[in-house]
Amino acid sequence: MVTNQATKATDPLALLTEDIVSMSEAAKLFPGGVSVASIYRWADRGVKGVCLETVRYGSKRQTSVQAVHRFLKRTQ
Repeated sequence: MVTNQATKATDPLALLTEDIVSMSEAAKLFPGGVSVASIYRWADRGVKGVCLETVRYGSKRQTSVQAVHRFLKRTQ
């Protein structure tokens, strides 16, 4: 499902086949590190029309190393 121009994961369960990391671990994957708040904002609102793909199960929201790499590639 694609919403407006913001690219969201078409199949959020596909992330579960990748290397899952918490949102705080994902923040450390970005060059120079970023705040966890930025990670949540990029997942919710996106940057340049691209959202960071995440999956929520239970009360936890997580992403994957591969999703971070895709996000960086698409936003540059």
